Amino acid sequence: MRYIFLLIIIGASIGTFFMVIKPRYDKLQVIKAEVANYDTSLETAEQLQSSREELIAKYNSISKTDLDGVKTLLPDSVDNIRLIIQLDSLATKNGLSTLRSVDYKSEETSSSGTGAGGAGANAGQAQNIAASNKPYGEFTISFQTAGQYKNFLAFLSDLEQNLRLVDITAIDFGASSGGSSSSGTSTGTSSGTGDSVANNLTYKVTLKTYWLKK
Repeated sequence: MRYIFLLIIIGASIGTFFMVIKPRYDKLQVIKAEVANYDTSLETAEQLQSSREELIAKYNSISKTDLDGVKTLLPDSVDNIRLIIQLDSLATKNGLSTLRSVDYKSEETSSSGTGAGGAGANAGQAQNIAASNKPYGEFTISFQTAGQYKNFLAFLSDLEQNLRLVDITAIDFGASSGGSSSSGTSTGTSSGTGDSVANNLTYKVTLKTYWLKK
């Protein structure tokens, strides 16, 4: 009888362990794991907050002049109107004519396809996909101006030193419509003809600029 009672107690203890204690213990372990994860997340959040505050402090320490310079160098939008105004101002400053025949397109709107479903269309789609994956956008603009060659060189020099980042991709020269010879092949009957053509050249410039995507 005594052994039977002991066996009942042992069995009851084992049953209590598996039915009551073990489930609660497992639940406690899960809660401890969640608490550990929350602690890790909290530490990460504190580190991010600290890094954010440091970055904000560094940003606030930059002067407004430098910030404006960075925004001019690589703006966060195409801002094509402002760019055209800047180019026209540089041209007139250096004695060239006002810009004309201005044409522009952004990287995302360019298309090289020759037909729907064709190889050219597929290539254009691939280029657009590649462009969308870049952190910056490209903006191509072309324009014409006229004037003396030395003035055009001064314009290029100012453009090179301008804060806005640009790459000149093409320059085409031609005789101005106001010259005495549109082809530039003067017979020399007038000593001023050659100088007139040389001093009245037309320039078609194509350049590419960039802007930072948000």
